[in-house]
Amino acid sequence: MLTNSQTVDRPPSLPAAPAAIFAILGLVDIGLLGVIGSSIAPPLPVSIFVALLGLVTLLALVPARRHSRPALITAVAARVVSAVLALAAFFADAPAWVMTVEGLVIVATIVAIVLLRRPPRPQTA
Repeated sequence: MLTNSQTVDRPPSLPAAPAAIFAILGLVDIGLLGVIGSSIAPPLPVSIFVALLGLVTLLALVPARRHSRPALITAVAARVVSAVLALAAFFADAPAWVMTVEGLVIVATIVAIVLLRRPPRPQTA
């Protein structure tokens, strides 16, 4: 039983800014399904895998915002894997706009992770 003098360490929650960035990136990953069948589409398994990473990201965001450490780890891992896969655009002779989008995915992922690492601001009364 806990008394008032004891504190419970809660796992960190996902702050709003990284959560919003992760949500947008998850939607971008799912949007990749829209290029299936076009001349610029990555191989079908890659497109499906990246879309699944986007879905996993979106599904993990709500529990991560509610202090679920496994959900937070899942969201971050999905974003890191997606960013690593985005590097392929720079080696696969992709169109300039695809490289621009993938570059933004990589940069936004790094920004969100840096924001996650910042200590939370103390709340005032």
